[in-house]
Amino acid sequence: MDSLSSVVTDLLAEAELHRQLEEGRREVLDFVLDQIENVIFIVDENQSIRYSNAAARGLFATGRRHEQSQLIEVCLEHRIVETVARAMEAGAPAQERVELANTSRILLVEAQPIGRTHPLGPGAWLLIRDITAELQMEQTRKDFVANASHELRTPLSIINGHIEMLEEEIGGKTFEVLKKHADRTSKIVEDMLSISKLEGAELNADFLSKEEFDMGDCIIGVVEQLQPIIDERGTKVSVRLPEKKLRAFFGDRFHFDQIFFNLIENALKQNPKEGLKISVRVKKDELDEKFTIDVIDNGVGIPAADLNEVFKRFYRVEKHHSQAIKGTGLGLSIVKRAVEAHHGSISVESQPGARTCFTIVLPVTPSE
Repeated sequence: MDSLSSVVTDLLAEAELHRQLEEGRREVLDFVLDQIENVIFIVDENQSIRYSNAAARGLFATGRRHEQSQLIEVCLEHRIVETVARAMEAGAPAQERVELANTSRILLVEAQPIGRTHPLGPGAWLLIRDITAELQMEQTRKDFVANASHELRTPLSIINGHIEMLEEEIGGKTFEVLKKHADRTSKIVEDMLSISKLEGAELNADFLSKEEFDMGDCIIGVVEQLQPIIDERGTKVSVRLPEKKLRAFFGDRFHFDQIFFNLIENALKQNPKEGLKISVRVKKDELDEKFTIDVIDNGVGIPAADLNEVFKRFYRVEKHHSQAIKGTGLGLSIVKRAVEAHHGSISVESQPGARTCFTIVLPVTPSE
């Protein structure tokens, strides 16, 4: 009997030790998660709350504990609940931007499903981040760029006009220099205005013109526009197109003129030596209903470290010859934003000294 009593006592002591260790781990976890500024919830498969951190209790104060309450009762926002449901149904992360009713707060809601084999059991993690200040700051930046560019346009036009008049009357190298830099400043202003408009395209559905045009005619027109530079450099440009009936595209022709002009001009500027070959290829996949457009050159290429940076504003790959290669440094930024405004994507791959390829993928009818 004494032996049995000793065994039971030892088992009870071990169980108590495990309980204390478990409580200790929970306290440490609670402490760590409570230091995080973002809201964290853990819910079960019925969206009953298992856990909420201090940020969650602060943002969604209910006067009682969140545990065992339904998520909708605590958040009072159906889009948050729908995001969690979507993540659990798809078995994949889901994300949604939510504006809280009767407030100016905008939340980024991210849900991650938890599988049945997880120690916590089936359900989901929920991370909610208040992005109101970030969006306000970004909008302020966009407004400043747009307003400053717009206000600079008129005085620059006046300056350019007077420089042209003085050049005709007096002439000389000084006026050539003035004209060159005034033109470059005007180009920067126009490009900044283009970027500002494109950044607002996703918020203003009427910004993009919606018309059907021939993608091949657009590319050929740009090549003809750049023909003097192409001939001067001894560059060979080839254009490969599908048959005419497969070239119709529905979108903003003006911005596609910008896209192809900037991509082809960029290849010419970055490769000033003779012998450059530029190839533009257009393919239409009728099954997937998408266009794939490649703009390829056999020039100096882009180092691997720069590939993720080339679409940033004012970014120059070859900084040591940035004075020799003229341009605003905004061309590829405009290209990326124009493509994305049409719900497409653009990527670049390069082998330095051998080949660079920009690839655009577009839905056939992006505006619809």
